[in-house]
Amino acid sequence: MKTEQTTTIRGEKGVENALAMTEKLGADYGLERKSVLHLRLLAEELFGMIRGIAGNIVSEYKISAEDKKFELHLKSEVEMTVEMRDKLISVSSSGKNAAATGFTGRIRVLIAEALLSMRETAPYAVINTASAYSPVWMMSDYKSDVMKNADTDKTAKQAWDELEKSVLAKIADDIKVGVVGNSVEIIIYKAF
Repeated sequence: MKTEQTTTIRGEKGVENALAMTEKLGADYGLERKSVLHLRLLAEELFGMIRGIAGNIVSEYKISAEDKKFELHLKSEVEMTVEMRDKLISVSSSGKNAAATGFTGRIRVLIAEALLSMRETAPYAVINTASAYSPVWMMSDYKSDVMKNADTDKTAKQAWDELEKSVLAKIADDIKVGVVGNSVEIIIYKAF
């Protein structure tokens, strides 16, 4: 039987309530303590991705479970501005994009760029209906592409190293990111 629980996240109290709900559902499904902590860690990483882009915004969080297969959904409306994007991807003193370091940072930049791109193309979406649809990014596809090129491409090798170091990439079975207009939805999949 599938179980779904939802909550609205507003500020730190909302985050704590969502984390408690996540842990309780994991425990209700009979997960061991370590698995419950992994589920909580995935939720923390999920919330951190959006907060890293837009700060403390209101988000809708849903966690569903069936046969120890969990999906953590976070949906937010983000009004991305050029200033927010520039702040997110500001250049560090090393001359490299500081926000894009690490696997989670790369996802944040991907979302910010997609949001800004959607904002810029939205007026033309009626003319070109193909631009009204946003592609979906999947971690499994990303891992596959990186793995194929890690031996021959320096950037892919660096991306593979980031995946190897990422707690999120190690624990999650898959991650899906979709951006439509100002709406961002991130789903983390994990089976125990």
